Amino acid sequence: MTSRTFVVGVDATDEGGRALEWARAAGYRNDTIVAVHAWQFPAMVGMDTLAMVPVDDMEQVVSAGLTELVERLDDDRIQPVIAQGHAGRAIIDVADERSADLVVVGHQGSGQASMVLGSTANHVIHHSDRPVVVCRGDHAPEPRLVVVGVDDDDLDEGDNESVRALRFAASMWPEAQIDVVHAWFVPMVAAGRFSNAGGDFEDLDADALSVIERVIAAAAVDAAVNVTARPVNGTPEFALIEESRDADLIVVGTRGRGGFAGLILGSTSLDLASHSHSPVVIVR
Repeated sequence: MTSRTFVVGVDATDEGGRALEWARAAGYRNDTIVAVHAWQFPAMVGMDTLAMVPVDDMEQVVSAGLTELVERLDDDRIQPVIAQGHAGRAIIDVADERSADLVVVGHQGSGQASMVLGSTANHVIHHSDRPVVVCRGDHAPEPRLVVVGVDDDDLDEGDNESVRALRFAASMWPEAQIDVVHAWFVPMVAAGRFSNAGGDFEDLDADALSVIERVIAAAAVDAAVNVTARPVNGTPEFALIEESRDADLIVVGTRGRGGFAGLILGSTSLDLASHSHSPVVIVR
């Protein structure tokens, strides 16, 4: 397989350590793992105190810590990078400079509020143009079972975010079992009316299967990749969060609405980044 480049946000927290651990396990022997540790002066440091803190000294301390970590791991795939400034911006800048195939960040907060209040993960998933892994849960890092959530929005044009997500998953982890799922949902209030009107829930299942098959066909996945079509019941957010209990990785596409609008409106990808039981890949 062609060598890939993972750019990983690393710091002293458990989240930063988990992100690097995931990248090492998910990456292949010939991949490159760029470990980025960004530092900046604390906001509460005043100008009088700041003038007494040598920038070179702070950078040397951070560099020494990252070097010690890399030496301890003894993994020649890891390339340490120290950057000064906002962590999220630094990770995105390095990912762009290295033409990264994947950006990896950690996040263990519970609920959307933790993703809105300025975390590094929040910044990266809303501003990076590259696929981003948000490392969550305690699942085995090596992706053996990958679940790709899809829909048919704009699929008539021959391509959509779901097609790109599936294509990405199949190219990155061709040896994994890839379950392609599409969720269908009938609210309880409407379920009785649907049944009384002669509607058949099996028809909804068949419609969902049709959506999945169209996405798989449009993605033109290599025949050697083990891809399974599987309709599921529930809202997309609920269904995929439930799938994440057993999956090693959840992959979803996004249309790319970012910034403040993306935070306010919410999305399946934001719900997964906030509540998933396994790592989540968000593909733009």
